[in-house]
Amino acid sequence: MIYQGVAIAERLEGGRKGCEIEVGLSDVVCTVDSEKIRFSILDVEISMGGASDRLIYFKHPRFPDFIFYTSDKKILKDENLHYHDHAKKNVKQVNKKRVFNWTIVAGIVGFFGLIVLCLFMFRSQMIRAVANQVPPQWERQVGDKLFEQVTSGHNLIKDSMLINELTKTMQPLVKAVDDSSFHFKFFIVQDATLNAFALPGGNIVIHSGLIAKSTSWEELMGVLGHEISHVTERHHIRGIVSNLGIFVVLSAVIGDATAVFGTLAQAGGDLSSLMYSRDYEREADEKGWDYLLKANIDPRGMISFFKKLQKEYPEDKELGEITAVLSTHPATKERIDNLNEKTKELKGLKFTTISNSFDTFKQRLKTDLDKE
Repeated sequence: MIYQGVAIAERLEGGRKGCEIEVGLSDVVCTVDSEKIRFSILDVEISMGGASDRLIYFKHPRFPDFIFYTSDKKILKDENLHYHDHAKKNVKQVNKKRVFNWTIVAGIVGFFGLIVLCLFMFRSQMIRAVANQVPPQWERQVGDKLFEQVTSGHNLIKDSMLINELTKTMQPLVKAVDDSSFHFKFFIVQDATLNAFALPGGNIVIHSGLIAKSTSWEELMGVLGHEISHVTERHHIRGIVSNLGIFVVLSAVIGDATAVFGTLAQAGGDLSSLMYSRDYEREADEKGWDYLLKANIDPRGMISFFKKLQKEYPEDKELGEITAVLSTHPATKERIDNLNEKTKELKGLKFTTISNSFDTFKQRLKTDLDKE
C-alpha cells in the first residue's frame, strides 16, 4: 500500500518535498520524484511528532540528514511492520503514546465537560446567589416604577378604611415572611378578571374581580401568600438573570456582576420580565403554603381558589389585559394535585378564625365600585 507523505532533507528544494511511502518486507521506501530512499526495517526508527503528535516520522541511522513522515495513521497497521521485532516494538511504543495522548485529551475534555455539567446542575443556586446580590432598595425602585406603568389608566380603590382593613388582615401573613428588607403594600384595582400580581420590592396589586369571586379571607390570603412568595423568592430578578448565559452568571457569582447589573438595569422595568416560569410558579405555591402555615392560616384556601382560577382560565384560554402581561400561569391540575398532597400534613392542626367579616369587606368594595 502507498502512503502519501513528506520528505525532509537539506538537498531537497525548499528543504522538503512531497513523497510516497511504501512498506516492504525488509525496508520502508520513500520515493521523492524518481529517487527511492530505503530504510531497513531492522534499524528504522518510528516516532510521533508535529502539532498534537499527529504525524508518523521515519528515521534511520544511515541517513541522518533524511527524514520522512506521513499523517496517515493506517501505516501503523501495515502488516509488514509487524514481521520484525524491532519495527513491531517501535509501532507498539507509538501506539502507546497515541493512547496516552488520547487519554490526556479525553481527560481534559471530560474535566471541562464535568465543569459545564456542574454549572448547569447548580445553575439555579447560582442564579439565586446572583439575585441576592441585588440591593432590596433597587428592587423597590423598580417595583414603584412598574406600579405606575401597570396602574396607569386603571381605577385604584382609594377607600382608606377598605385598604387599611385589607392591610391589617394580611399582617399575620406579612409577619410570617420575617424579613424586614421587603415592604409589602396592598392595592386594589378595578378589574373584573381573577388576578393579583406582585411587583419587585413588595407592592401587591389585587383585581376587584378576584375579591368578588373569593368566598373567604382564607381564599384571598392563599392567593396573596403565593404572590408574596414571588417577591421573597426574588423571581423577578432571578427570571432576568436566568436568561443570561451560564458563564455570565458564573462570572457574577465569583465577583464580577457588571454585565448582570447592566442587564438588570435595562430589563428590570420591562413588564414582560414579570412573567414567571412554571418552576417559579410551583416554588411560589410551596413557599406561599409555608407562609400560610406559619401565620396559622388554613392553606387550603389556596387550593379552593386555584380551582376557581383553573375553571375560569383553562390553559388554552387567553387572559385579560393586565393579566396577559402579569398573571401567574393558570393553576394547572398538576399544581393543584401537588397542593392537595400537602393537605395530608394538616391532620390535627387548628387554624386561626379571622374575626372580621369577609362578606362585609366585599360589600364595601362593591359599594365603592358602584360609585365610580
